[in-house]
Amino acid sequence: MSFITEQEAIEHVQGFDALSASDKADYLQKAEAYLIARNVKPYEDVTLVPKALKTASFEIIKGIMKGELYQGQEQPLKRKKVKADTVESEKEYQDGAVKLNATEQYILDLIKPFTKRSSVFFIRRI
Repeated sequence: MSFITEQEAIEHVQGFDALSASDKADYLQKAEAYLIARNVKPYEDVTLVPKALKTASFEIIKGIMKGELYQGQEQPLKRKKVKADTVESEKEYQDGAVKLNATEQYILDLIKPFTKRSSVFFIRRI
């Protein structure tokens, strides 16, 4: 189950062919996890994947290689105070905010399809 093949990635992503076999597999797995975590329906047959999803997969791999995706998340800043004369700096982060590194962010995307989703069901009586 994947959106693109290794050969397609080699043809469309510059520098992908120079990677080791384990790195190639890692990038393909990360691209798949990225799409699935965003509720994209996985395809059993790669030949049935729409061109737009293939292109998205190539862009995801490019983004990961450039460090633009799965780079970690900063804590949301609530307030920042800076003073010039006596050199004072103060940062206050939002309550409950946690900094996620790239590995944690990737793992959360991997497990997201398997976690319970809260949903609301409306029942109508006849």
